[in-house]
Amino acid sequence: MVSYHENTEHLRKLKVFQVFQSTPGGESMSLAPLHLADLRNSGLTDATITEHRIESVRPCDIRRFIGFDISGLISAYRLPFPMFKDGYQRLKLFYEEGMERYPDGRQKPKYIQKKGARNRLYVPVPVFPFLDDWTATLHITEGEKKSLAAAQAGIPCIGITGLWNWKQPGGGLDWLIPDFERIVWRGRKVRIVPDSDWLDLDHNGRPKNLKMAVFRLCRCLELRGAHTEIVLLPEGEPSHD
Repeated sequence: MVSYHENTEHLRKLKVFQVFQSTPGGESMSLAPLHLADLRNSGLTDATITEHRIESVRPCDIRRFIGFDISGLISAYRLPFPMFKDGYQRLKLFYEEGMERYPDGRQKPKYIQKKGARNRLYVPVPVFPFLDDWTATLHITEGEKKSLAAAQAGIPCIGITGLWNWKQPGGGLDWLIPDFERIVWRGRKVRIVPDSDWLDLDHNGRPKNLKMAVFRLCRCLELRGAHTEIVLLPEGEPSHD
């Protein structure tokens, strides 16, 4: 069951939603101070946050969006995917302290989409003009906020929602999700930038099997004419997820 009452300090921070900037059309975006601090800690400016319409979700709406309960879940903010007009979005989740894992030790989801929703590419607004320009080097990273931070710094970057989430589900074939069709790949240089821990072992000491996810994504893009390389971040580099 989703519990919203046990962490009173967390809820106290959520009660005051801070309207911190207006969009060019005069609309206001609302974020709880805790959520705004999380986004700023990822290097995002208020202008970037507003442009991408990131806002807090009312606690009573979280379960309605997810479609099921997660124990210890307290709050969330939404990350709309700006390239799509169908309202697709994911939530960044926040838990009570000490409730971030299931009893068996597995990490509870940090991000989630509607139950049954397919995986999509996250394309920041500043990257739109580069999708058809094969001469522009395109970076692919894991996560919305990292792709936003890169685009904010002038680096064309798109985000996948997990290292295997470029792939259509089902079967053994490596079919790219349809969103990749929106991008010109032939002749383009592409840099895949996994998190610094992508080669680490999981909490049980077993390989995460993420190496194959990265190599197979490279292969799929190369079959479309791209020139790929993998960027290795320094060990211990903060992921800001």
